Amino acid sequence: MFTTIRKNHQFLMLVIVILTILGFIGLYIRANPSQFGTNDVLSIYGRVVQRAEIDSQVRSYRLALALGLTDFVSDLGGLGEDENVSLNNYLLNLLLIEHQATELGIRPSDDEVLATIKSLAPLQTDGVFDPAKYTAFVQDQLAPRGLTERQMEDIVRDSIRVKKLKAIIASPVAIGEGEIRMAARIYQPVTAQVLQFDLEKYSKDLTVTPGEISAFYEKNREGLKAPENRSISYVVFELPALQQKLEGKDRANALQKLADQAVGVEKSIRDGISQGFDFATAVGKQSLQAQKADFIQRDGTKQGKDSGLPEALVNAAFRLQKIGEISDIIQDGGSFYIVTVDSVSPAHQLELAEVTQRIETHLKSQKSSKAAQEAAEKALSEIHTALNSGKSFADAVKGAGLKEEQLINIVPSDPKNNEEQQALTQATLSLKEGELGQLEPAPWGFFAVYLQKRTPLTDAEWKEYQADISKKLLTKDQDLLFTEWLHTSLGTAQIKMLPGAASTGGS
Repeated sequence: MFTTIRKNHQFLMLVIVILTILGFIGLYIRANPSQFGTNDVLSIYGRVVQRAEIDSQVRSYRLALALGLTDFVSDLGGLGEDENVSLNNYLLNLLLIEHQATELGIRPSDDEVLATIKSLAPLQTDGVFDPAKYTAFVQDQLAPRGLTERQMEDIVRDSIRVKKLKAIIASPVAIGEGEIRMAARIYQPVTAQVLQFDLEKYSKDLTVTPGEISAFYEKNREGLKAPENRSISYVVFELPALQQKLEGKDRANALQKLADQAVGVEKSIRDGISQGFDFATAVGKQSLQAQKADFIQRDGTKQGKDSGLPEALVNAAFRLQKIGEISDIIQDGGSFYIVTVDSVSPAHQLELAEVTQRIETHLKSQKSSKAAQEAAEKALSEIHTALNSGKSFADAVKGAGLKEEQLINIVPSDPKNNEEQQALTQATLSLKEGELGQLEPAPWGFFAVYLQKRTPLTDAEWKEYQADISKKLLTKDQDLLFTEWLHTSLGTAQIKMLPGAASTGGS
């Protein structure tokens, strides 16, 4: 079954390196790897990395996610919101790890690889390794990607390297009892008084003059532009309703047939366009119907609302360089797409009349926020003075002409807390009893919290929470230390872009 059984001061440098490579990786991802040669892309620690290796690591990234190796991908910075940035982090850090692990003599054994594979959740049933699921994974996940069992073992081996290397790097981290008790405050009920400063109270008499609006417009013209939008046409290939629920090998076979159909149609569309047909006509000759979507923005919205189009389709449409250009085949889950651009409305400067209302609302909000903050800071200063003179909090608040609201016996970590209660109780975590906190922003204005009482944990509660909190704090600190080590190491990895990274192909 398995082939193993068969036998920071340099942070700026890091940023520059990542930004340089980002452009290449972004282009590489969306192009067809078969269109490239095995040109030299970059060197790291003096070792030359070629396009074929980058291609292999891109596929390993997808495979690692499919295997559920999320800790591994996360440790290499591969789980951010921006997939291209995440993939860049993953690729660079994986190259770094391979070098550093070799230097330190970290070489996972075949037995370790086998044990890890058997422990992966996607390959288990009720917590036990399931050979049938392994076979299905090979057929459904490896084969369609052009991968083999050997490559799955390689990515698992890499994950073990990272785990072992991280253990070495993060070994000095220790958590003290003081840190644990401070973190445990989220489980301690608090009683507090809240001072609120609502923006609405300070916005009633505010005005914005035409001169202020005009001045803001002139100063911020560059930020007052309508974004580019595109009208597109596309054709979609989807499994018939009866095949939607197929699984395993049957689903893989059905998807392969669908992909083959898409490849044939793509060629016919290109042939038709070369003969002078437009996209819709060329698609129609294949007994298919082109769909249209107008005024789509780069983020997938249309007139401020979600267009409902797949992100992969929108991204492909905005990668096309000219009107009438045809994309390569785009896969999104079990569907395939071919897209073209019908028209482009470039980003353009908005006129003052178009944004007057927006500017007025913004300036009024700024003014009310400033007025509320100034009033709040003055009131808090008066209250602090009164408290220091020996007055009670209630008397100090009354003297400042304010009223307080009560938080009574609320546990900060209680999942039943609403959003406002979460923010208010969060502000108490750093306070001592009898202490007034700093001014904090809120959607409706500002607030400050006075902590009256924090109920101590019982011995039983402390024992219940201590181990879990300690583990979470330790993991967090270890992650931070490992991330910092990666940043520093990348800065000294002698990363250089090579001529092969500049030559590109495809669209």
